[in-house]
Amino acid sequence: MPSKHMKEIGMYRKVYPRISETFITEQAHNLQRYHPIFISCNLLQEIPFQKVAINQNDFLGMKQAIHILTASPHLFPEVSVLKKLSLIHGHFGPDGIYAMRLADKLNIPFVVTFYGYDITVSRQDMWRSGNPSIYQFLLHEEELKQKASVFIAFSSFLHKKLIEKGYPVNKIIQQHSGIDTEKFTPATEKPNERYIFCVGRHTQKKGIDTLLKAFARIARKHPDVSLIQVGTGSMTLELQALSTKLGITDRVHFLGAQPYEVIQKLMRDAEIFSLPSQTSSNGDSEGLPLVILEAAACGIPIVSTWHSAIPDAVRDQETGFLVAEKDDQSLAEKLDILLGDRALGKSLGKQGREWICENFDIHKQTDKLEAIYDSVVG
Repeated sequence: MPSKHMKEIGMYRKVYPRISETFITEQAHNLQRYHPIFISCNLLQEIPFQKVAINQNDFLGMKQAIHILTASPHLFPEVSVLKKLSLIHGHFGPDGIYAMRLADKLNIPFVVTFYGYDITVSRQDMWRSGNPSIYQFLLHEEELKQKASVFIAFSSFLHKKLIEKGYPVNKIIQQHSGIDTEKFTPATEKPNERYIFCVGRHTQKKGIDTLLKAFARIARKHPDVSLIQVGTGSMTLELQALSTKLGITDRVHFLGAQPYEVIQKLMRDAEIFSLPSQTSSNGDSEGLPLVILEAAACGIPIVSTWHSAIPDAVRDQETGFLVAEKDDQSLAEKLDILLGDRALGKSLGKQGREWICENFDIHKQTDKLEAIYDSVVG
């Protein structure tokens, strides 16, 4: 239970919790002066927070459907906890519209965090999405710009994109969510198994196809090294077929979606972490993949790309290597260097952890987030 001195803050996420969005949960867990209450249209499972959800008493999902189509705040149950909120925090741009409607009803301020696709995907492609919540966003984006107290950009890259899209400069604050550097720590002893590790959904912007091509270039040179990939998505069959075509199916292990604890152990024991993110054909870009921060905190050298805000987290030739997007030859060269010089990998990994602890520790970042909340609620 919150202390009587803590202020109540609504965390709005239309569908929660998703396995790929653990950063929202971690952020909420680390709040010290604000008590989070999750507000959701569709709560997928029980959560360790107070919550208000439409779908908990929703016959045939009618209320959920109406809420998504209209963004009406009146579908939420009339509970006293909503009236105690000092602020609402909408996660992702489209959810900001729904947070805005609820904030209007409660007559309280709201803030919105943009994480990536919500500001990088072209508006034409958004109109073609067939997604009603995206339509709400497009139809009411100008109102959102006027009414939100603060827009939080997940990275320097997204800060720039928000300005390009006409968001008020004086309302934009760059703020990383950070990671728990006490939870993600280097392994005390590495296993005998050698592998490159990758975590990422099977979508175009993750660049997993580029990683497969790069690994195929060096697989014969390093016969004792495998590639382990965690994730799933619309491109799963395509990526598996590419692995077969490249002749590396016996060296690549697609593990699908995995629990946080499994990912954590695989990451800690890996020799290299690689996620060669790239800009999708519709403009969709990363914000800053938290898995890169987590791997670096585990003391693992990173091989990634000059994409979005990744250079904020990976210092080229100091904590890892960065190559151009979709350049599988250069990616292969950097992987080959690290596999052939394990001492270099350890050195880069050590410096990487130091960089993350200094700049991306979740406790430091949560202090900054609460300072943003303070500025809004006075």
